[in-house]
Amino acid sequence: MATYLISEQTLKDTTVLNENVDPKLIAPAILEAQDIEIQAILGSTLYNKVLSLIPSGVISTAPYANYKTLLDSYIQPSLKYYVLSELIFPMTFKLMNKSVASRSSEFSSSISSDEIGMNQEFYKNKAEYYATRMINYLRDNQSLFPEYLQLSSTGFSTIYPRGTAYTNGMFLYDEAYFCMIRDNHVYKYGNNT
Repeated sequence: MATYLISEQTLKDTTVLNENVDPKLIAPAILEAQDIEIQAILGSTLYNKVLSLIPSGVISTAPYANYKTLLDSYIQPSLKYYVLSELIFPMTFKLMNKSVASRSSEFSSSISSDEIGMNQEFYKNKAEYYATRMINYLRDNQSLFPEYLQLSSTGFSTIYPRGTAYTNGMFLYDEAYFCMIRDNHVYKYGNNT
């Protein structure tokens, strides 16, 4: 059984998500957002610790108050916007037997692919802002979360905590000068004219 770091109702109560959005769309988006984004920020050891405290309800008890604060004040504010960003595509398109169809209703109009991307980026930017606050909180309070930088294993499946929340898909290249950092060594190419 899956463990959710945020509930469907919390999403609807604290975001612009409409009350009539199908739970079958929301549940997978929550799981994907927390598994992809939140786990990358917490690292697999701390992420699994928080997940283990939720089903039994012990996260709400005194010995685990730090984890409850992390969940309520840092994970959920970031996660809710990651979920909204994840929901844009499934709410716009429907996978059918023979094709991919655009979802619509008689009281709405479809939007362009540019507008879809703009909406995703809008919510992802908010998520990254709150994720940055989470990273800073974890760095300031490492003693409260020994699992944060503790690695359960050194295997390939271990996810190490990400040092920044912001992602960028852009590479800027200057023909006159190019610098690459690899293995903590700076390689410079070209001339600096």
